Amino acid sequence: MASEKTELDQIRERLKRLVPLAKSLSTTVYRSSTPRYANELELLTGQGSSHHGGRWNPVGIPAVYASLTPETSLAETLAHFRHFRIPVEDAMPRIFVAIRVELHAILDIQDGDVRRRLQVSLERLRTVDWRADQRRGRMPVSQAIGQAAFELGLEGLLVPSASDHGGSNLMAFPSNLVSGSTLELLNADRLSH
Repeated sequence: MASEKTELDQIRERLKRLVPLAKSLSTTVYRSSTPRYANELELLTGQGSSHHGGRWNPVGIPAVYASLTPETSLAETLAHFRHFRIPVEDAMPRIFVAIRVELHAILDIQDGDVRRRLQVSLERLRTVDWRADQRRGRMPVSQAIGQAAFELGLEGLLVPSASDHGGSNLMAFPSNLVSGSTLELLNADRLSH
């Protein structure tokens, strides 16, 4: 008797057919950090998310998260602290940085046709309680998409913000960057060391 395919297996199969739709992305994205981690190494390696997991990456896969606008970056930051019931004033100070990205293999999960072919709704992606699923030992659908994208060699995903409806985030896999692709922290010399 053949075993049933897991959701990750199904998503991997669907995503594999979508890899030819990957596109280039050349833009500036924005990220928030505590002063302690506001340096090139911490901001661009994805090691923090590799240790803890994130909405779009399971533990063990380094991912750099950033937003397409500074406003969405702020909304994501505030939502994180509110989730853990940390008063905003206790979460300060914060450092907002700009990152120049040149990527060649990004899949846009915000695209309705891509989501339809993945068989996952925008609402499900925005509302999945990935932290609760992770605590229960279940892989959330968003992490399954991220893991499959990483395994298939994509450099990252454009994803909807769960904190800023209408906002967009980039989740990049630094270890999957191909020749000519870069993540560059702008004005890094202005950060105190």
